[in-house]
Amino acid sequence: MRKKKAKLTLDPLVFDKHLASYAQKHSMSRGRKYKEAEAYDRLPFQRDRDRIIHTTSFRRLKGKMQVVPPTSGDHFRNRLTHTIEVAQIARDMARFLRLNEDLAETIALAHDLGHPPFGHAGEKVLDEKMKSFGFRFEHNEQSLRVVEVFETRYSNFPGLNLTFEVLEGMQKHSSSFERPGGEIIFSPHLEAQLVDISDEIAYLAADLEDGLRGGFFEFSELQNLALPKKVFQELPEYEKKSRPALIRRIIKNLLHELSEQTLQNIEQYNIRILADVQKTPELLVTFSADVLKQFYELKQFLMHRYYLSPSVQKVTEKGQEMISEIFDFLHQYQYHLPDNFLSEEPLERRICDYIAGMTDRFAEKFKEEIITS
Repeated sequence: MRKKKAKLTLDPLVFDKHLASYAQKHSMSRGRKYKEAEAYDRLPFQRDRDRIIHTTSFRRLKGKMQVVPPTSGDHFRNRLTHTIEVAQIARDMARFLRLNEDLAETIALAHDLGHPPFGHAGEKVLDEKMKSFGFRFEHNEQSLRVVEVFETRYSNFPGLNLTFEVLEGMQKHSSSFERPGGEIIFSPHLEAQLVDISDEIAYLAADLEDGLRGGFFEFSELQNLALPKKVFQELPEYEKKSRPALIRRIIKNLLHELSEQTLQNIEQYNIRILADVQKTPELLVTFSADVLKQFYELKQFLMHRYYLSPSVQKVTEKGQEMISEIFDFLHQYQYHLPDNFLSEEPLERRICDYIAGMTDRFAEKFKEEIITS
C-alpha cells in the first residue's frame, strides 16, 4: 500500500517571525467580512493580491491615462504601469523595513482600481457633478466600491471579500477613524502608510521621466531644483544627460531618505507593536522636513511645466468635457445604463459608477457612437 504524501501547508507564523514587531502579521489578520476556509498554499494577503490582479477593473487600468493619453506614444505611463511601479517600490521598501511585503503589494495593486478615465481631471469633473446632487466622488472611496460591490467573481458573497487589513489600507486617512466594529484608531498600519508615500514617489519619478521624454522641459532646467541638482552632482559626467540614470538615482535617494526618517520616527515614538502604530496620530512613514521641502519643490515644477502645460491641458479639458457630456446624457436617457447599474442606488451614483469604470477609449467611443450618432 502506497504511503499517502503529506500536504505542504504554508504556516503564517513561519513568515511572521521574520517581520518587525510592529508590522502587520499574517497570523493577526482580523479576517474577512464573510467567513472563508483558509487556503493551504497561500497566505490571506497573497490571496487578496491574486483576486485583485484577476479583476477586469485591474486590466482596464491599462486604458486609463496617467498624465498624457496612450495615443501620445507607447512609452508614456498609463494607470496600470503606474500601479505596477507603486507596487514594486512598496514591496521593496516593506522588505527593507521588515514590514509585510504581501500586504503592501496588495494595497498598492488595488489603490487605483476606482480611478476614472482622463486622470485626475476626470476625477475632478465627476466630483463636481456629484456635488451638484449632494454626493461626492473620490477615487480611493471608489476603489473600495469596486472591490466590495462591482467585482462579483464569487457566488457566495458580494465583491472580492478582501481582508480588513487590505480594505483599511485602500482608504486615505487624515485623522482618527472608526474600524468595522466601532474601534477608534488614529493611524493605519505602516504598510498602508508606506503605499501612500510609494504612490507619490512613483508618480513623481515617472512624470519627471515622461516630461523629459515628451520635451516639456530640459535637463538644464532641473539644475535649479534641490533634489535633481544633488543627483546631478552624484552622477558621473557620462550619465548627466541620461534619463534612466537621473530617475534611478532620484528614486534611490528618496527611498534612502524615507527609510532613514521612518526608522527614526519609529524610535522617537517608541513604536514596539502594531497597537503603538495605531495609537500614534502622526504618520510614521515620512520624509524629513528638508527632504519633504525638496520633494514638493519638484512637484510644483512638474505642475507648472508638465501638468498645466498647454498640450496636456488641451487633452484633460477635452476629457472633462466628454465626461460631463456623458454624465448629462445618461441623466436624461438612463436606459443607456447597463442592467447591472440599474439598482436601488440613486441615479447619479449609478451614472458615476458606470463612468468611473470606463477607459479613455471607451468614453470616446460612447460619445461617438451613442451621443453624437
